[in-house]
Amino acid sequence: MIGKEALKSLAASRSDGLFLSAFLSTSRLDDWRQTAPTFLNSEFNRITKERGLDKRQERALRDDLDRVLDVVQYEVTHRTQGLSVFADGGNGVFERIELPLRMTNRLVAETAPYVRPLVQALSLLEPFLLVRVSRDDSSIYLVDEWRLTREDDYTGPYLKSTDRATGDVPVKEYYAAARQESLVEHHFKEVAGALDKALDEAEARRVAICGQHDIVSSFRKALSARAAAHIVAEIPWDANASVNQMLVSARAALDDARHGEMTRLAERIQEGLGARGRGVAGFDATLAVLRRGQVRTLLVDRGYRPPGWRCAACDNVVLTPAATCPMCGGRLVPVEDAVGEAVRTAVLQNVFVEVAEGIPALDSLGGIGGVLRFL
Repeated sequence: MIGKEALKSLAASRSDGLFLSAFLSTSRLDDWRQTAPTFLNSEFNRITKERGLDKRQERALRDDLDRVLDVVQYEVTHRTQGLSVFADGGNGVFERIELPLRMTNRLVAETAPYVRPLVQALSLLEPFLLVRVSRDDSSIYLVDEWRLTREDDYTGPYLKSTDRATGDVPVKEYYAAARQESLVEHHFKEVAGALDKALDEAEARRVAICGQHDIVSSFRKALSARAAAHIVAEIPWDANASVNQMLVSARAALDDARHGEMTRLAERIQEGLGARGRGVAGFDATLAVLRRGQVRTLLVDRGYRPPGWRCAACDNVVLTPAATCPMCGGRLVPVEDAVGEAVRTAVLQNVFVEVAEGIPALDSLGGIGGVLRFL
């Protein structure tokens, strides 16, 4: 998996010729070992024909494609569901990222890497924390893009009980009795403190809680304001469910919560439009404030992919063709996805990029919008 800084470095890359970006589904549900090479070669022929490349450019691009084909044929692990490969042999760049979800087959050749599909995948697969809480036996799980990576267990205090046959032995008690509520509170505080520490150490922005609702309600009282703000979903405790089943349920609950968050974000942008507001909508307006570094959060519709033109000199992007760049007079080159250029700009500025679909408020914004850092 690629980290934020590595993604930023990749987004900043430039090619003297063309940068090849390939995205493939490598799921066992697809006959990808047979279809992927055919697709890549077909798209390569289309690109070279449309771009009118000379022999040198075509040969350099073919060398990059051959390296991608080698990965597809020989180097994809069995757990991979989607593959992203970025290649520019002329500048010594070759990056492969395997993902645990299927991707739409796509081959893009432009002067900069096309990172939007990768950014979208990372947005949908961001790591999360799950807290399974009970009165005396709780756990905190860290789940990354692939799987469970860490599990910390927390057991409540042990009490002494006298047994005539064996003498004093430690016996674990359930703390339901009123006289033992202080021990329950102590346990909750210990788990809450551990959650604060986990949030400091992990890159997770969202937390789910699993447990009986009355226990979860009591546990929430022990949380810090910071930790409470990160909790976005709650799932019921099922004693018969495995850990993996519990994590799958948590991921589904977080996806539902995330959709609600994106709906509220789009509505917030909508309410902030206008003079002195903190919202911006539409491609041209959003790109303008993004170029000035004023965007805190960028929200894009997953299906909004308008073609456009990018300036080779200043990276300005426009949706309508023109003889020269309206900002600097530089040469304009075609790009298959103008919003992808906006996403790449956001990555370079460390802007939060959120991807959503099926949100009416985002449709009314024109498929792209943002929350401003300042007026």
